[in-house]
Amino acid sequence: MSDIVVDSCIVVKYVLAEEDSDQAERLFRSVRGTGDRLIVLDVAVAEGANAVWKQHHRGLITSSDASRFFEDLLAAPVDIRSAHRLLQPAFEIAIKYDRTIYDALFVALAHELQLPGVTADEPLWQAVHADFPNIVLLRDWR
Repeated sequence: MSDIVVDSCIVVKYVLAEEDSDQAERLFRSVRGTGDRLIVLDVAVAEGANAVWKQHHRGLITSSDASRFFEDLLAAPVDIRSAHRLLQPAFEIAIKYDRTIYDALFVALAHELQLPGVTADEPLWQAVHADFPNIVLLRDWR
């Protein structure tokens, strides 16, 4: 096995109960169990915090649950990397594949590190997988 870059949606699935959360949990356990690292961008933590806030804002979780999920997010066993230095290649990816900068940053990080990148975002995967075969869907990870 090796280190793996994970998209913010994977981190969110690890913290909040969502579709495929069990697969995200298995991914985290499996990679950490081998001593390898799960690598995320610093913006993924902010995106995760926003997902927790959104659940609270919509009345789907209580304030105390939101606080607990936020703490779980901050304690997630991930290696955090700065997004700033990847903005140029991410911008080029975003323009070429018509993806958000956030999604393109994830692709740029996986590409730069030459590591597998796992996402649950099927439209992102469909847009980039031909040119970035190291990007895989969570459901296909293994």
